[in-house]
Amino acid sequence: MRVIGCFLLFLIIRPAVAYPQQMNPAKASDQYYKSGIALFNSSNWQTASEYFDSCIFITPTHFDAYYTRAICKERLGDKKAAIADYGVLIHLDPAFTESYWNRAVLYFEIQYYDLAQEDLYALLQLPEEETNSIYFQKRYPDDGTSGVATLETMRGQIYNYLGLISDKLNNTDLAIAHFTKAFQLDSLNSDILVNRSLVYEKAGNYSLAINDLRLARQIDPENILATYNIARIQESDGTTSDLIDTYTTIIEEAPEFAEAYAKRGIAKMQTGDYVGALSDYDSAIFLNPDDALLWLNKGIILLKDKQYQEAHSDLSKALELNPGLEDAYFNRGNSLMGIEQYDRAIKDYNAAILYYPSFAMAYYNRGIAYHRTHQIEKACDDVEKAMNLGVKQAKNTYIKMCH
Repeated sequence: MRVIGCFLLFLIIRPAVAYPQQMNPAKASDQYYKSGIALFNSSNWQTASEYFDSCIFITPTHFDAYYTRAICKERLGDKKAAIADYGVLIHLDPAFTESYWNRAVLYFEIQYYDLAQEDLYALLQLPEEETNSIYFQKRYPDDGTSGVATLETMRGQIYNYLGLISDKLNNTDLAIAHFTKAFQLDSLNSDILVNRSLVYEKAGNYSLAINDLRLARQIDPENILATYNIARIQESDGTTSDLIDTYTTIIEEAPEFAEAYAKRGIAKMQTGDYVGALSDYDSAIFLNPDDALLWLNKGIILLKDKQYQEAHSDLSKALELNPGLEDAYFNRGNSLMGIEQYDRAIKDYNAAILYYPSFAMAYYNRGIAYHRTHQIEKACDDVEKAMNLGVKQAKNTYIKMCH
């Protein structure tokens, strides 16, 4: 979806606060702007935005008010409103670097990849002049920035984002080309190498992916994501104890990294350390409670430890977060089998098969549940279906149950 007609937005804006009739409109506009800036500097984004509304109502071309209001909208999470303000700024000044950049990043975040790409390509066509340091510092008021950004210094990040967009659009060759250009322009940015490694990995070129990640670690030994991805790619080659050690090191360096706890939890489960695995998943879920897959995997660990009621609870939470997660239905059905509630288990297997019609083990387990509820014909049909889908034990089960 395109954002069109942004420059007309000022026609429908209403003042947040009526200015005194006796005050000169230009002075009133300036007063609203200054009040908005004071509120902005105290992180009062909502009220600051309302003062900028009033400023813009009086002075519809007030450049600074549009820019600072756009930042307020970003901080308030209203990305589309911020995009609209950046559109006005581009209309007022077609060479205003920051607006193209900020709007491109927001387009990327809301998954309007084509529009983000257009803005980034437009940036590359602008002359390499200094940006306005006042605007640059206004966007980042808390990071101690005092230097002046230039389009030349931004080019590495522009190509980095173009690489990310090309990857999202499944254009592997272009993504790699953009990341390569980005790294040539910004050779101290290890994140660019991490991004390129992910594209190599998706393309099945694991050696180049590992090379990028190792170089990223050389540039920045504290790049935890590079270390994590090396361990993740090498999972099939390394021993379980090595993986546990690697993820432990990552957690020590980045205790807020939920994925590292999850990976270590899986490794611990494989060694039979269910207590340690569940502890790690509790930590991961504490850091990221809305991740359905974390709840699913914790439920699976509980199942392996034969904690059926607890598993049922966590798998239900996974389905609450993602109602279309067929593995959660399947494993919740398994938890119900564990407490001999076969009719309820059948319903969960039904749901798993509904979302994934070729779910071989769901047919097999549903066949067992049907058999235990004395529905022999349905049981045999399901086990035969599982056998045809490649479940090895289904043949012997079919012979025992159905002949």
